[in-house]
Amino acid sequence: MPTNLPAEAQLAWQKYLEAKTTEEKIRALEEFISLVPKHKGTEKLLMQAKKSLTKLKLQLMKKKELRKGTGIHPAFSIPKEEDAQITIFGLPGTGKTALFNYLTRNNVPIGKTTILPNIGIFKYKGASFQIIDLPPIFSENIDSTPNGRSIIALMRNCDLILITIDATQDIKWQVETVTSILKNSRIIYDRPKPPIRFEKLSRGGIQIYGANFTNFNLTELKGIIRTLGIQNCILEIYGQVDEEDILNALDKSTVFKKAIIVVTKIDAMQIDYELDTLSKKFSIPIILTSALKGIGDDKIGDAIFSSLNLIRIWTKKDGKLSDRALILKRGSTVRDAAEKIHSDFIKKFRYAIIERPKSKVRRFRVGLDFELNDNDVLYIYTKE
Repeated sequence: MPTNLPAEAQLAWQKYLEAKTTEEKIRALEEFISLVPKHKGTEKLLMQAKKSLTKLKLQLMKKKELRKGTGIHPAFSIPKEEDAQITIFGLPGTGKTALFNYLTRNNVPIGKTTILPNIGIFKYKGASFQIIDLPPIFSENIDSTPNGRSIIALMRNCDLILITIDATQDIKWQVETVTSILKNSRIIYDRPKPPIRFEKLSRGGIQIYGANFTNFNLTELKGIIRTLGIQNCILEIYGQVDEEDILNALDKSTVFKKAIIVVTKIDAMQIDYELDTLSKKFSIPIILTSALKGIGDDKIGDAIFSSLNLIRIWTKKDGKLSDRALILKRGSTVRDAAEKIHSDFIKKFRYAIIERPKSKVRRFRVGLDFELNDNDVLYIYTKE
């Protein structure tokens, strides 16, 4: 601490050091920052003080969330790893843990209700997917489930949701309950993110562009926005949308997630007549599985690739294909692959060779902006 600071600033700093609560520390640090003279000699000091202030405010926000019951249980703070994070979600007794064991080759005991998440890896065709077996949600009211909001938070953050439907239970009831939970949690799984940009403003009124892409006129759209208590904003619409798309865009709590229906225990019951109900209710992939008979992991793997729009890019070492592929989004280029391998490959890049076994020209030389296909074999040549 510099000794040439004004006495008021030094006093505020002492208050900060002696403060007992987070709120007191924040008030003292804000006072200190306001009293420190702003010049070259105090830049580093102010930067550190502001960083500390930000951390304290985040800590306070977290404490308030926990007091409200919306904080996340530590066991549910699971960082994303591997090529994608996938959650298994369903009602009690739907075979979630058996499916988890089947996909990840784990041996978690089944028959008891899952209390905390199980984490494993599903290896499929060169990819590694992080699989999280979530505790079940008991009803449409997530607050009636222990750690219900933590379960929802994990689904809102993951890349894809596997929704389990038990073939031996009432399928209609399961479908209605699961869809209600997702809808109430503002998790949209059955339609793409709409071509809409929405931003709240502090002034300027309601500005709307692209109203011709809707079934509403400008007056009606402004009325919809005002019913949400919004008086100043920009709403830009770039393609055909309906009312639900507009409401989803206006609700900042809405998230859009990819999902797959996994029908479990098909070995125990003939459910062909029920598939009609599922296919009419869901516009997403439906996979029939049996963990007991080992049925369906390949279809789940393919559906994950398709739903997340992923491709595999292979490399060779000593003339042999690597066991693990580079997993990229469809439409990725040589540049994207090179950056994922190592940033130096971009700086020293000379050219790349692509092997494409199913192409008429099986081997060709390309540059950084060349678009890759699934199962391409990539060689990158760099400057010495």
